[in-house]
This record gives sequence, structure tokens and C-alpha cells, in this order.
Amino acid sequence: MIENSIENNTHLPLLQFATPKVMAASEIYIPEGKIFKKIFYIKKGILRNFFVTKSGEEKTIFFRWEGQIVAIPECIFDNQPTRQTWQALEDCELMEIDFDMVEKLSENNISLIKTRLGLAQKMLLEALKRVESFVLDKPEERYQKLIREKPEIIKRVADKHIASFIGVTPVSLSRIRKRLASQKK
Repeated sequence: MIENSIENNTHLPLLQFATPKVMAASEIYIPEGKIFKKIFYIKKGILRNFFVTKSGEEKTIFFRWEGQIVAIPECIFDNQPTRQTWQALEDCELMEIDFDMVEKLSENNISLIKTRLGLAQKMLLEALKRVESFVLDKPEERYQKLIREKPEIIKRVADKHIASFIGVTPVSLSRIRKRLASQKK
């Protein structure tokens, strides 16, 4: 996802078409099964997206936080309902922009076309890195990468969501933390 601030971006005219959205912590933003054809910018807060397995277990895929622009690829590019659920983990302030409007505005605007391409490329690369991490890295390495890239997330997100994100149980996450703490001594 594009992490530079839309407010400081050269695409300021897009903000005139944005609609503010405020959500309380724990509120579901986008439910599974919805076709959500908007792009949203996170001004404040953290969202997580997750799948619910057949057994009812939640599997966290990504966290999204301040300064990120997010789109739901299956909805935007394939007009399919999402299989994921998006939930606010904190009180959130978002700016939503209708994707059809962005498409229309970008028809004659090379800068917006480049922005759309950049967003699609970032989403593809991020998804590839996430898959590679699950294939090549151990959970401990995924945890270390998370705290290296976004250290404050550990203080803002519940352990059960962190554990799900790295693919372990909360008990295993606790063991990983103890092991890493003992290595620092």
C-alpha cells in the first residue's frame, strides 16, 4: 500500500472527493462478502484484515495504520466480494474515495494513472512478500520483522492478533518473546 501521506501528495485535488469516516475500536469496517469499491486513507488508528476459517478461527493477514492508502483488490480489480473482514483495532479516522470516481478522473491525468499503477504494484509486492515470509521464515523471524518495521504496533495491537498475524498461538508468541528476551541478556 502506498504509505506516503495523501495530504502531502501532489494529488490534493482528490481530497475534495473524499468522504470522512470515523469508527470506534472493534467496529467492523468492511464485512466479508461485501463488494467495497473505495480506496481509503488512514488518518488515525489501526485496522486489521482477517479471514475466518471454516472452524470459525480468525487469521489476521495484514495490519494497516496511519498514512497508508488501502484498496481491496478483489473488489476494485475484479468486482468480486471480499472474503476478508476489516476491523478497527483502535478508534479510526479514514478518508474514503470512490474508486469509480478515481478511474474517471484518471482518464486524462497521467499523474493519477501513475498513482493507481503504484498502488497496484505495492499491493502485489506486499502480498508476495507476505507469502514468501510464510514459506521461508519461521514465526520468530516474522515477529522480529514486524517489530523491526513497526515497533509501536506491539503496544497498540492485542497479542492474539499479533500471534495470528505471525501464524502462531498466543502461547507460542509468549514463548518467542521469552526466547528473544533471554538472548538479549
